[in-house]
Amino acid sequence: MFKRNPLIKIKILHLSQGQHRYEFTHAVTDFQDVALSTTVFSNPVKTTVTVDKGTSDMSVTLCVSTVATLECDRCLAPLHRHISGEYRIFYASSRSVRACNLQDEVRMLGKNDFEIDLTDDVRDTLLLALPMKNVCEPACPPKAGLISFADENSSPLLETEWQRALHQISQKLNLYPNRPKTR
Repeated sequence: MFKRNPLIKIKILHLSQGQHRYEFTHAVTDFQDVALSTTVFSNPVKTTVTVDKGTSDMSVTLCVSTVATLECDRCLAPLHRHISGEYRIFYASSRSVRACNLQDEVRMLGKNDFEIDLTDDVRDTLLLALPMKNVCEPACPPKAGLISFADENSSPLLETEWQRALHQISQKLNLYPNRPKTR
């Protein structure tokens, strides 16, 4: 298995108690991951890491953001969307009592852990921030080549061969004896 160098790591050995903030900016190619497409993630990925360190535990909050290049699911037009995601991880030593009462992800720290690698967590947060449905806002513009009914008295505009064939089949099967009426 390929072992890569950590991109986003925090040295925790001499980290003082309190809140610490780190900012990272990387290209998606730096992650060396095939799941992160360079066509979708062509812009830099900005990551803000906030570490709240206590005596024997720490809370890490990741905020990941970028502008993704997507494609409309309806009209296939290119879309540029700002996406962002947030993820929180709780690191605790094995003796920590607070670790048992949290709903967030809990990871144990060993005595010899000098740094934490957050690269995979940033990658996962970025992928989970992608919207499942991508559509133009406002609604997609009408495209030429689609069947459209201008009004009740006009015939549909049939632009392509497959649309004409589909219209002929629907007429033969009498699926649509009357065109839909607009309200």
